[in-house]
Amino acid sequence: MTAPNATMPLRNAPIDRLAIALSGVCAVHCVLVVAAITAIPIWGLGWLTAPHFHEWFLAAALAPSAIALLSGYRRHRSAVVVAMGVLALALMALAIALSTLEAVSPRGESVVTLSGAGLLALAHWRNLRLGRCGHAAH
Repeated sequence: MTAPNATMPLRNAPIDRLAIALSGVCAVHCVLVVAAITAIPIWGLGWLTAPHFHEWFLAAALAPSAIALLSGYRRHRSAVVVAMGVLALALMALAIALSTLEAVSPRGESVVTLSGAGLLALAHWRNLRLGRCGHAAH
């Protein structure tokens, strides 16, 4: 295998940045929904508590995360970054499953979702850092 090329352009940096921003939006959504659950309908923001909101958000995160993390892997060869991304997406899917099965409270779902979103943001941040530095994982 050839070593990663440190001069390769960071074509996926915008995707990593988008994924980090989406993770932030997810975190804000979870905190605000839990904090303002009674006021949301009054403010006309009931769609934020729609049953499929988390499924839509996870679906939106899948493609950009896969593209950015896998192409970043080709550059820096850090399997840890990809594993973090996969675990993060799995946590987000687990939160949806637990909620659907009513096996967890809304607060518990938020904790699992926030853990996944935070880990996903960390994976993309690490992907950016490794790609920018041109380091190969050893």
